[in-house]
Amino acid sequence: MSSPFASQTQSDPILLPFDPPHTVIVRKLTGREIEAAQEAHRGTLASGSARSWAVTFRRMLEKGASDPDVLKAIADPLTGYDRFALVRSGLVAWSYPQSVTPIAAKAEIKGKPGAPAIEASDAIEDLDDEALDFIATEVLRLTKPHLFHATVEDAEVAQKND
Repeated sequence: MSSPFASQTQSDPILLPFDPPHTVIVRKLTGREIEAAQEAHRGTLASGSARSWAVTFRRMLEKGASDPDVLKAIADPLTGYDRFALVRSGLVAWSYPQSVTPIAAKAEIKGKPGAPAIEASDAIEDLDDEALDFIATEVLRLTKPHLFHATVEDAEVAQKND
């Protein structure tokens, strides 16, 4: 069994398949962070702004749970979790020059009069959909590996071994 303390579990560098040779390092999330990611997802659904949720929901009503797109959504380990919350909590480092933590805007630089303002930046907010999905999946894979097994039996065995 691995350590029950999330802070003691982080990945080796993971190659980004869509942008080699860049890598990311992720960590296991705490129970509170997982709950926050689920709550953020619920809040997004309640506000109606989840990605493609409206289309999936309509298909569920129209065709039932046997529809291939609905079954795909049900099988997706990210279903039920907010991707931004997973990435924001679980991304430790990456090989890009941008900071993984947001940088606040500053009005001046070291007291120099007339210096231009430094704009706020948040590289996670700037991620494209593919990168966001990949990193969120890796965070969830480290945190809840049993979600990534093909059968219920495999998942139960993996969960007992976690």
